[in-house]
Amino acid sequence: MKEKKRFESFYKALTDSDKANVDSFLKKYRDHVDMSASETKLLIGDAKSALLCLTERGLDLDTAMKRLSSENLGGFYAHKAVSWYPLDDAAKVYPLSLKNGKMPIFRLSCYLTEDVDPCILQIALDFTIKRFPSFATIVRKGIFWHYLDSVKRRFPITEDTGVPCQPLKITSVGSQSFKVLYYRNRISVEFFHVLTDGSGGLVFLKTLVAEYLNILGVPMVRENGVLDINEGPSYGELVNEFERLNPKTKKTGGLSGPPALQMGGKLSKNSPCRVVQLIYDTNELSDLCHGKGISITTFMLSLMFLAQKSAVETDGRMMQIQVPVNMRKFFEKSETLRNFAMYCSIDLPLSEITDLEEISAKVAQQLKERSAYDAMAQMMTGSRKLVRSVRFIPLVVKRPITKIIYGFLGDNRFTNTLSNLGRIEMPKQYKPYISGFDFVLGTCVVSRASCSMCSYGGNTVLSVSKNTKDPSFEERLRALSAELGLSVTTKETSLYG
Repeated sequence: MKEKKRFESFYKALTDSDKANVDSFLKKYRDHVDMSASETKLLIGDAKSALLCLTERGLDLDTAMKRLSSENLGGFYAHKAVSWYPLDDAAKVYPLSLKNGKMPIFRLSCYLTEDVDPCILQIALDFTIKRFPSFATIVRKGIFWHYLDSVKRRFPITEDTGVPCQPLKITSVGSQSFKVLYYRNRISVEFFHVLTDGSGGLVFLKTLVAEYLNILGVPMVRENGVLDINEGPSYGELVNEFERLNPKTKKTGGLSGPPALQMGGKLSKNSPCRVVQLIYDTNELSDLCHGKGISITTFMLSLMFLAQKSAVETDGRMMQIQVPVNMRKFFEKSETLRNFAMYCSIDLPLSEITDLEEISAKVAQQLKERSAYDAMAQMMTGSRKLVRSVRFIPLVVKRPITKIIYGFLGDNRFTNTLSNLGRIEMPKQYKPYISGFDFVLGTCVVSRASCSMCSYGGNTVLSVSKNTKDPSFEERLRALSAELGLSVTTKETSLYG
């Protein structure tokens, strides 16, 4: 109501000529929308709020209306939703192997040099979503499988007030496959993993941030994963790339195995209960790894094994860290924005976790072998056999059956996870407006921690999502880093609200 009165006051102060221009501007918005009265009202409200924000920033009315042109809506809000997207074989397993209707969620965030203007972010999302039709979906239950169903609606942004990656139930009324949040200078997007992976999600975030800055007057630069929001999506962006995989093997692997040794600490009722971020100097970290002849991923995995050892009760079982594998590396021309990631497992018996030099060689060898195409092909074969064995069983019956038959697919097979997005690049023209990025994984049901990392500018951020308040793991990570001469800045959950 307050926003409505502000716009009414703004409108009354205009000249008759400017009032006519604003009326025409809003009419064109209505012409681009064919939704319910309530949804239309919200979308028109977004246009009014954004117009008010830009003029209050000192922009003249004509320039403001040009930046907010209704042409940026395209036909997205005027056409009925008719598309749907089947889940790939890898993603079909997720809803069947997790408990309580929870699905894996991850968050990507961009930090600006100024606080986020929510009015501008909302209209930027209104404009951007049409470029990503496979994201404008909700997860539904079909007769035999879950699937992604298109929806034509306004996707609201929300203020970020809590811990990231809170569990969401896929069948909630009005549930989305993604959500956009803001807090101070941070823009975040959270995704269901069945919708996309880190690579696809990053393209969405980059494009949304670029459109946000474009509305504020920073010219759009379409490179390094920033897409043109007014260009239609290509077929390759929407394709299920898993269908291109043609594993020439009958061997299966990677899906089954004994439970891994878990870190100690009572599981929290809130998931995650907190997030700890270790911020490294990228050049310092790179120089250390280069001197040891190992990759940053290998180094961090080795460090995690050592830190995990201090957070468990002595036991002879195996420690295992799950490492997602971006399958695009095997298909250089892949454009897909949908999920195209699998995973491999790096395993070490507790007794062999001794010192960094010794275990890093073992980790590097396993990472090389188990993230190779042949290993991924065996896992894909296993996934397909699993899916096909129950494909004609109705979903209502399938879920309890697969929980029994494939109960070993749960996250109890892993002690931890490390997902490394690597170096994030943005067009250099945006450098004055962006201070950083981070990447946060939601926690699993059993594993006490999930780790993720990315680099931007001079920083590498390792995010540790916790399923327990026991700080042993992250404290040991910090101590080991310091012993190696790495300077580390630590931020905890308070960063998120």
